[in-house]
Amino acid sequence: MTERAKDFMEKIWKSRDSGADTEEKLVAQILQLMLQYVSVYETQNKMTVLSVDDVIKLSKEVEVLK
Repeated sequence: MTERAKDFMEKIWKSRDSGADTEEKLVAQILQLMLQYVSVYETQNKMTVLSVDDVIKLSKEVEVLK
């Protein structure tokens, strides 16, 4: 269990309790929050790239939270 996963889940629950009152809103909020918790890189031509490996790693960390 990582601090990153626990913090991520806490922010998701706070989002749900403060306005993300439909599945669509909650999923949108999760996607936005994810950007704060995964590695993001900028390429030489100013494109932003997400680390797919880090997204998968975060999902596995969340999966095992208890």
